Amino acid sequence: MFRETAESKRQHDLEEWEPEWITYVFTAWAKCGYPSCGQECAISGTGGVEPEFDPEEGPDYCNQFHPRNCYPMPDIIEIPNKCPDDIKEALRSAFALFLTDYSASAGRVRVAIEGIMDYLKVQKKRKNKNNKFPKLSLHQRIEIFEKRDPEIGKQLLALKWAGNTGSHERELGQGDLLDAFEILEHALAELIDRRSVKVRNLARKLTKKHSARH
Repeated sequence: MFRETAESKRQHDLEEWEPEWITYVFTAWAKCGYPSCGQECAISGTGGVEPEFDPEEGPDYCNQFHPRNCYPMPDIIEIPNKCPDDIKEALRSAFALFLTDYSASAGRVRVAIEGIMDYLKVQKKRKNKNNKFPKLSLHQRIEIFEKRDPEIGKQLLALKWAGNTGSHERELGQGDLLDAFEILEHALAELIDRRSVKVRNLARKLTKKHSARH
């Protein structure tokens, strides 16, 4: 269901009015297509009118809608079942903010990375030349982890930079955030589910079982 806003209606009386000035608000319901889920979500947002060209009818206008809120927000990526609760909470906060505030959503991604460092037991403090133990920055902790796993370490640094952009309210696009979620999904699968290790072990098992028969 959608309605034109009051301000949009008032502008119809202006001589220079164009259809593209129309603005809407809308509400809708969506349902997860997975049979095991079936969760229904309430969606709301804004809309407007944009020109389009029909090969048969010629120039025309069509309604366009942009979701701004969804509750409950579905998971954007797959979260491992063994993922610690604090990381899950940060991720789901990031998902909930995705439609409304990219910067805030990226900030929650950064919190999730902090949680990953804690899960991996990466040190939080390091002794300095004054025999004190100042707290390490997230960047420093990732660099320490990178020595253990260079590939995943580089991926987490990329996520950290995106989180920095969001926390400083610089321009962060939807595509940037979706890329960050995809990287994070892979990192979680490797670090928590150890997917590559499982696949490697399965391959060895099959090789050992069947190679002797040939």
